[in-house]
Amino acid sequence: MSNLYTLENEVFSALIFYGTLVLIKTLLMAIWTSYYRTKHLSVWSREDAVMFAPNDPAKQKAMMAASHPQVERVRRAHLNDLENVVPFVVMALLYVGINPAAATALWHFRIFFAARVLHSLIYVNSVPQPFRGVAFLTGLAVTMSMAYQMIRAVY
Repeated sequence: MSNLYTLENEVFSALIFYGTLVLIKTLLMAIWTSYYRTKHLSVWSREDAVMFAPNDPAKQKAMMAASHPQVERVRRAHLNDLENVVPFVVMALLYVGINPAAATALWHFRIFFAARVLHSLIYVNSVPQPFRGVAFLTGLAVTMSMAYQMIRAVY
């Protein structure tokens, strides 16, 4: 295959699909955070507090001081996505360059996507450990597996 980064390459096409899905999922976490901020009137900025309580400085101050646990859960899940999805997408782009077997690459992409969705759902819904840890470690293992294969391919 002369150019691995074309839609004719099944691995690259799969990365575009699953990479896009996992990035959209990460973007949706910001909307989910906003939803919980609005629902629980827990804001960080004065402008937001003024929007919700335009003529009530005491309520504005209370809204800015109160950090609701559910808002913080969604925020932490979103931050965890940012810490894991970005490295996965970059690693996967490099991974395409070693021309891995399509079936192996597809499993990597699918498992990572499923692990990130499960991680967020488990985190936001306060499912007891070890489930969140298993979801996190599964996604991390996928990324590290691709890294290992790339290092082996070049050395």
